[in-house]
Amino acid sequence: REVLTVAAMRSVCCVAMLAAVQALVPTPLVSRQAAVSGRRGDIQMAGAAALERKTKVLNEVRSKMDGASLMFCVRSEGIRVNEINALRQTLPDGVEFKCVKNTLVNLAAKEYENFNADNIDTLLHYSNYWFFVQEEKMRESVELWNDWIKKGKKDNVIVGGVFGAQVLDREGIEAVSKLPTKQELMGKTATLLKCLPAKLARGLKGAGAERLARGVKEARGSKMARAIKLASEKLPQ
Repeated sequence: REVLTVAAMRSVCCVAMLAAVQALVPTPLVSRQAAVSGRRGDIQMAGAAALERKTKVLNEVRSKMDGASLMFCVRSEGIRVNEINALRQTLPDGVEFKCVKNTLVNLAAKEYENFNADNIDTLLHYSNYWFFVQEEKMRESVELWNDWIKKGKKDNVIVGGVFGAQVLDREGIEAVSKLPTKQELMGKTATLLKCLPAKLARGLKGAGAERLARGVKEARGSKMARAIKLASEKLPQ
């Protein structure tokens, strides 16, 4: 019995010593590498997801710049989501509206000749809503926003924008929006061309009559001068 007890005690001591030694031994290198690899994989997956979201938004901005002639921004502070949703319902076709990060606006603008302005970074501060507007809707979009902030008593006036690769301030955007569109210019040109033949005919007619009257008058004056000369020659000296 004493022999068994001593053997049992030795077994217990060996197990305890083995457990202590295992606790002191560092984690195997393979286990550490697996853990590090797992964390690295999680980080890479998160980075890939973020890049995918960024690319998606960038493509959306590109699609809004396609066909647009003007883009301008307003500050987003103080505008509630439900107000923005209501505003979107009133936007006409040809006007796009979106809150975009400044870095994405800068990246997308470089790909479009009419928006690739050297000093566009002067507009890329704070959080902004951007309007992307086709040419024939420039006047309407600016008037719509000005009316909206007036009715809502908002201070979010137009900060500035880009037109023809030039950065414009609020006054510049207002002025550009009032320019005649290509359609309006074509209409005016067509009207002028239509009226031109009639005006030209009247001008030629008037000029012809004037030349005729002047010729008759000169002819009469010439005949009178010759008659006087002949008469004077026949008088006795």
